[in-house]
Amino acid sequence: MRKIAKKFSKQCKAILTQAKIEYKKTGQVSTQTLESRKEAFDAITLACQKALEGMDMGKVIEKQLEIEPDYMIGLEDFTIPVLMLCGMMDGVFDPKAQEVAEFQDLTKGIYQRQLSGEYGHKEKQKSATKFMVLHAYDYASAYQAARNVKEVNPEGLAISYGGPMKSRRFITSLNFGEHTENLGELLPEPYLISMALTLGVANGVNSDVPVHILGVGSPILIALMSQQLRRSKAISIDSTATFKDAFEGRIYGSKYAFIKMKRYKLAAYSLINNVPYSSTSPFFKEFEAKYPSNWPALRAELGVTSSSHVKDVVEMIKDENALVEKYIPFMSRFRGGNDVFIDHLRVARAGHNYWILHNICRGVRSRIDDKAKLDKWAKYQVNRYQRISSGKWAKAIGKVVELVGKYEQY
Repeated sequence: MRKIAKKFSKQCKAILTQAKIEYKKTGQVSTQTLESRKEAFDAITLACQKALEGMDMGKVIEKQLEIEPDYMIGLEDFTIPVLMLCGMMDGVFDPKAQEVAEFQDLTKGIYQRQLSGEYGHKEKQKSATKFMVLHAYDYASAYQAARNVKEVNPEGLAISYGGPMKSRRFITSLNFGEHTENLGELLPEPYLISMALTLGVANGVNSDVPVHILGVGSPILIALMSQQLRRSKAISIDSTATFKDAFEGRIYGSKYAFIKMKRYKLAAYSLINNVPYSSTSPFFKEFEAKYPSNWPALRAELGVTSSSHVKDVVEMIKDENALVEKYIPFMSRFRGGNDVFIDHLRVARAGHNYWILHNICRGVRSRIDDKAKLDKWAKYQVNRYQRISSGKWAKAIGKVVELVGKYEQY
């Protein structure tokens, strides 16, 4: 998927940039630019089709069955997320859900053939719940897909967020079917589109089919998406984010808000406030027992005081990894080599992040049968997030929660 998107990224970026320039100047995109978009759209479609034809479906299923799974993600067409990654479904083009209906139908057909045993391994697959993948790029396309899967009666639905969550774009409006909501300012697209997409599924599916959240690891989104999907008899999540974030130095938190924190900044604030970082996570506790922290010693060594500037302390921490590893090992930078300490750190940080998400799921589970309690809890989490998170992301969450409440049909 990423390989195909990369192949077209330069061409598509130029088309999208030109479209935005034209729209800003004239309020519309020129016919020539729209034709360029169609050419890129068709080329991406063809490339994805060829990649799909080259896949050995039976072999993929065989590999999945090697671990004797209880759950399986169904085989899929991935044209929609590639189009999203390339920016070809950007709102400036005024895309319509019908444009991607054929790709949603293609995934539906592949799933049906998998169930029927056309790709082999029919008997072995029976012991696993098979989730049909649902790809969409906004509310309307998600609603369309959810309505159309009813004839298949899937064992489960896996909502794909690969395209939306990888976006680095900012948007000024959000569509809910025929309604366009002006956001009033540029806000980050990933959380807005992902939540709108989830609402499209929730409104469209209208059943208790098990739902799998595929490709989301954001703590606040896990809480809010679970609230939206509360009618499902089973909600599960699957994301490599806990591992990737641990490696890149993002530590999940829940004490003050469901949030991701950059380790440099987290450590800097802890040093300035003279309040050592701690967590009730069993992964953190086990690591801390093996590699005890000494925050006061590092504070003294670096000369940090309550009047120190965060940026200055962050730079000191970045420059003095040996001291960080010595005094606050949980905040250390990963490095190469066959090192027992780094192995323990990798497990501890990824495990800690997983544990935070696990507890969020437990929080949802304990309230899922009482809508009023779940809604109150979700509102509380949004308020906490908005107090702590950076401005644009906090505004995006607040705005999309408001709009979800306006357009939900359940």
